[in-house]
Amino acid sequence: MKTTRRLVALVLSVLMLLSVCSFASAAEGETITLRFWAHWGSEQRRPTIEKICNAFNEKYAEQGVQVEYVYVPYGDIETKMLASVTAGNPPAVVITAIEDVASKAMRNQAQNITEYLAPDTQSKFYEKYWDMVTWNGGVYAIPFNTDTRLLYYNKDMFKTAGVSVDEIVDWASFQQACVKLDEALNGTGNYIASFYPTLGNFGFDTIAMANGSEGIYDNALNPSQVNIACDANVEALEFMKWFADRYGQDTLNQLDSANAGGSQDLFLSGRVAIYGQTCNYLATIAKYNDEAKVDYGCFALPAGPSANGVTGAWGGGFVCTVPFGTEHPAEATLLAEFLATEGAAIWGAEQLDVMCAIEANENPVMSQYVGWDEVKDLMNYTKATRRHIYGGSADSYKNDAVNKIMKTFESDDCRAVLEEAAQKITNAIEEEAFIFGE
Repeated sequence: MKTTRRLVALVLSVLMLLSVCSFASAAEGETITLRFWAHWGSEQRRPTIEKICNAFNEKYAEQGVQVEYVYVPYGDIETKMLASVTAGNPPAVVITAIEDVASKAMRNQAQNITEYLAPDTQSKFYEKYWDMVTWNGGVYAIPFNTDTRLLYYNKDMFKTAGVSVDEIVDWASFQQACVKLDEALNGTGNYIASFYPTLGNFGFDTIAMANGSEGIYDNALNPSQVNIACDANVEALEFMKWFADRYGQDTLNQLDSANAGGSQDLFLSGRVAIYGQTCNYLATIAKYNDEAKVDYGCFALPAGPSANGVTGAWGGGFVCTVPFGTEHPAEATLLAEFLATEGAAIWGAEQLDVMCAIEANENPVMSQYVGWDEVKDLMNYTKATRRHIYGGSADSYKNDAVNKIMKTFESDDCRAVLEEAAQKITNAIEEEAFIFGE
């Protein structure tokens, strides 16, 4: 036992010495440049992430550690990260989805950075989000931001239609409000439809969680059994189908073709009266509403019939992942911590995101925005989800099922499409578990 302890102590000492030496070599004139990949390239978000990188470079210039920001499109970033790990030349830090940290850890795609963390790092984050970046006792990423999803509404349109938000107390009254909006506004201005559940960034997950669902599995944070075809999820998809039946393919095509960016998106251009979006859509409104001039408000989707009167929403988010095999893991961890703490304070203030670092959300300026109080309240009922370690394709099967009802109109049987998705997810999990020997 004593020999083992001495060996462990020796190994830890060597690791600490290597870490110190890596910083020392940089201080002696060698600049370590850390490649940082993220998908933020829009005119709204890129200036903020570049400001954060500049702040890091200024702070660590004397230590010879610098960051180079590399924009990678959202649809490519996961594939490119995995390819870089396989090739043995990964970047230092990559912004990836918060829900699949455990899956990346299990597959040796994310680096265990526990030994490189500052002693007080964990205390800076909300416990539930710190739990999302741990697996088998190790830390594999630093939580950056999260979100929730709520409904934005056009106050002038509501007034014209004689609709009050206070009267929207359940799914039936929400649908009644949509009928009133259509009756009053069809044929006026740019108006196309009251609301469509798959537009914006809302969709099945939030509607299901507003109905008491845990999502695809039996438990959102500790997924075990596939449960996508449960009654709460079937009810959620049937609620969505009501809008598909009401508007049909032609109206959906019209909405899709009319959707643009900035002040010409569906909501700010007046094409829809209600728009489901993430909380950081508040920043989009702040940027473009001088031109659009929309008098807006926010509210949460009411609880569904199976939710026992308590609504909910789905919260995604991103983490700062250090890919497995990165050249400078100690410095990469330093960057990840900076991004998720000091950087998070900048990002939260400019992008109106809910951050995973506690102090980053304690900014009184954010409370001045219409809708921020509703965001903070809904965060108490927002569920994060962790992907099953063998269920990487689960979301695609779920999306295919929803699209058959809401986009391609291939089916009108909500339970059947969810049961089909359940079987495909179950098969995928069993196949992956077999490959990994479990």
